[in-house]
Amino acid sequence: MINKNFTYLWSGKIISQLGDKFYAIALAWWILQRTNSPSCMGLFLLASALPEILLGIFAGVMTDRWKRKTILVVTDIIRGCLVLVIGLLAMVKVLEVWHVFLIGICISFVTAFFEPAMQAIIPEIVEKEDFTKANGLSQMVSGVCSVAGPLFGAIAVSVFGLAWVFLANGISYFIASFLAWFITVHKDYRVMKETKNIREEIWEGVSFIKNQKRILFLLTVIAIAHLFLGSLTVTLPFLAKGLQGNGLNNLGYLEMMLGVGLFAGSVMISIKNTTSVSEGTLVSFIFAAEFCFMVIAVLQYFAIQTVYAYMLVMSVIGACIAGAFVFWQSLLQRYTTDTMTGRVFSLSTLISNISLPVAYGLFGMLLNLSSILVLMAACGVGLIVLCCYLYCLVSNLQTE
Repeated sequence: MINKNFTYLWSGKIISQLGDKFYAIALAWWILQRTNSPSCMGLFLLASALPEILLGIFAGVMTDRWKRKTILVVTDIIRGCLVLVIGLLAMVKVLEVWHVFLIGICISFVTAFFEPAMQAIIPEIVEKEDFTKANGLSQMVSGVCSVAGPLFGAIAVSVFGLAWVFLANGISYFIASFLAWFITVHKDYRVMKETKNIREEIWEGVSFIKNQKRILFLLTVIAIAHLFLGSLTVTLPFLAKGLQGNGLNNLGYLEMMLGVGLFAGSVMISIKNTTSVSEGTLVSFIFAAEFCFMVIAVLQYFAIQTVYAYMLVMSVIGACIAGAFVFWQSLLQRYTTDTMTGRVFSLSTLISNISLPVAYGLFGMLLNLSSILVLMAACGVGLIVLCCYLYCLVSNLQTE
């Protein structure tokens, strides 16, 4: 591990994210049992996402104003209390749908402050040459939780029941908060004075980003990557259903291999500890993912229906996602002025939160009008064109 401060941060993240996966499984099952309504599930996901979208830039300003360690500690405590309320209501059998919606919105509100603070604190506790390793280890958490979380979450729900899983998730937030409390920040870049109003500080952040071509490039890459990742998310259930065997099991296998790829890619980057990160390498990861989209189209064209071939492709896509995430986050941390990290990372999170729902709607409609083969081939060709354009932009950035 890099240092003890990052170890505290990393350990808290893996505990809370694993708890989140348990919570997501338990909550989805509770809503299904209670309402048996896909529209209710979709409405809940939308209501839970809106606060993060609406508060993104404001939360970034506050992240630059306040101490990031304090934000992590306080937000984890609040989220832990909110989830405990759900657990207690479920335990006494008075939990209602409106409780879940209200608490979900509140959790999203708090998370809007947590996410940029989590990303912005890394430059305060990690040296610049270790950014890539730190981000690789952070992404490794997502891979581990993507594989282990749904599996053990489902087992926990069946063995212990919904209420106890909710309570366990609440406790996981308290443990993460406890660990964050021991972080010692050696480089506190919080120099913003509260004499400016919020609007001036938001505009200051926007102006900074507009004048930084490399940051604008990275934000463009984030939007493109999430847009095409959304196409895969929409397509995956239909792809799994058309393969040999049980469609639900196939979907689980494909999602599991995506998580395996995330984990493996993150581990390789962390072990290698690459200090020289570049925009060109970042685009190469996206280009490799594009190749995988084309492979899926070819497999569909030749009517290959064994799930194992697609599992291999999913693992490669997961590794590409891990590499792209680690590199764009490391580059953002390198190019962003320390007093602007909250606003820049809140904007990158906002772009992600908007790109994915747009992709779900867009590619959902396209899949109704075409086939998996056509959609994956179109995505592959589209990414080839976009990657060529991005490579040209990288060449222009390097010559400036």
